[in-house]
Amino acid sequence: MLYRSGSKVIYPRIGICKVDGVIEQSVSGSSVKLYALKPLARESTIFVPVSKAEDVGVRKLIDREEIPKLLRFLGKDVEVASDHRKRSARNAESIASGEIFRVADSLKAMTKLGRGKNLSPEEQQALSRARQLLVDEISHVTKLPTEEVDELIDNALAGKRTRVKKAAA
Repeated sequence: MLYRSGSKVIYPRIGICKVDGVIEQSVSGSSVKLYALKPLARESTIFVPVSKAEDVGVRKLIDREEIPKLLRFLGKDVEVASDHRKRSARNAESIASGEIFRVADSLKAMTKLGRGKNLSPEEQQALSRARQLLVDEISHVTKLPTEEVDELIDNALAGKRTRVKKAAA
């Protein structure tokens, strides 16, 4: 998929970025087109080869219509690996994928685990990062304040029915 200058995209682990343009650069004697991505939450620029953007996980933001489905997904039970290393690897892979449902899966797993025991610092960081990525994206798409999105996510994780129309309005 080609993104235009000014489009908003998700870059894995970073979150929402604005496409600042496409530049051409010479690499090993070949001309390569790169997206210049400006993260909304940071003062930096990320350069991603246009031909590799999908491979590294760059994607468009979730559609408003998908948010109720995502919230329902958060309310479903999840298997939590008992082995710390497997959990950590799974969380790192899910967050690095940039796929919103995989990030949500990590959030569900870490939330469930945290109810029964103290999370390790690494798990706390994965939980926090996954939650922040979801909150930022849902808030940006719905134009709801982050506090309301936090509440929607908390309710969804608790298995409560959320006012889906409010989230997708």
